[in-house]
Amino acid sequence: MKHLALTATAIALTTTTAFAGAIDRSGQFLGTLFQDGGETGQYVEFSFGQVDPTAGSSAIPADPLQSFSSVGVAYKTDINERLSFALIIDEPFGADISLPLPPPIPAGLNGLADVSSIAVTGVGRYKFNENWSVHGGLRLQRISGTVQTLVGGGLPLANLNLASDFEPGLVAGIAYERPDIALRVALTYNSEIDNRLDGTETVIIPALGPSPSATTVTTPDSINLEFQSGIAADTLVFGSVRHVFWEGVSLATDLGDYVSFNENTTTYRIGVGRRFNENWSGAVTLTHERGDGLTTTLLSPTDGITAIGLGTTYTGDTGIQVTGGVTYGTLQDTTFIGNGATFDDNDVFGVGLRVGFNF
Repeated sequence: MKHLALTATAIALTTTTAFAGAIDRSGQFLGTLFQDGGETGQYVEFSFGQVDPTAGSSAIPADPLQSFSSVGVAYKTDINERLSFALIIDEPFGADISLPLPPPIPAGLNGLADVSSIAVTGVGRYKFNENWSVHGGLRLQRISGTVQTLVGGGLPLANLNLASDFEPGLVAGIAYERPDIALRVALTYNSEIDNRLDGTETVIIPALGPSPSATTVTTPDSINLEFQSGIAADTLVFGSVRHVFWEGVSLATDLGDYVSFNENTTTYRIGVGRRFNENWSGAVTLTHERGDGLTTTLLSPTDGITAIGLGTTYTGDTGIQVTGGVTYGTLQDTTFIGNGATFDDNDVFGVGLRVGFNF
């Protein structure tokens, strides 16, 4: 059954996660914490995902959505029979957007969003018995990027180039397990993180030139529910529900709001895995997130997704586990309030690879 769980998490690193919840990318899941280690109780994994989204619009000749990649590293060790620890490095939030702006902005001066992040999460788990456990720890997060847009919904047109240091947040949760049927239900809370951003702000229209700028962005708190259970011999059902409190999250300076989100998001995922033999297993995953068909922020010109993912895992005799996954999803038709453009025929394709070692 553990082979099937690895397949499920590998599919999650592709587009179903990378295009869920505004600029949500990794999903902040803690599956590594529950992995079985090898003879020494240790497990390490490396992951890579490549995502290619597309948004079509009759009002905009070029696709505003840019392809991007994501990487992750995780390590887990059993300290004793009750206590374990995991260190997870991922890219929780990001945006790669280039979008034409409405008149009177001259052609060639696009709205831009190039935002990246990195998070380092250290989380411990304490098992009271074979059924109940609690987990918690600290997440350090850094954000950087460039946003160029009409500030406050109108002039001025400005460019903001900022970066933060690593700032802390908390992770806490509880889990229930029944090993005899491979059942696990884990509930995790991820706190807000306040990132102070420093850099430059350049007003392009009217031309004022660069000046020092500083602001604070609060990335949202979220709740993750992850579950799995055996339903037949060599067959596993698994899934997750992720709710992110995006409403009220904004990027603002003294000029006004560059970016603002006005709607929380909930992403649902369910799948079935099957072990074929001692070495091979596979899984299929369905993902859905409802959108309202409108978007007001440059960081997220699309809204809502329905996707299917396929994955397979090879487990070797030496403790190596190699998982590959592909995902295809349709993105909901959306009207961007910033310039009135309607995006339709939107989709996203992604591939993911995860290599794990038990030792």
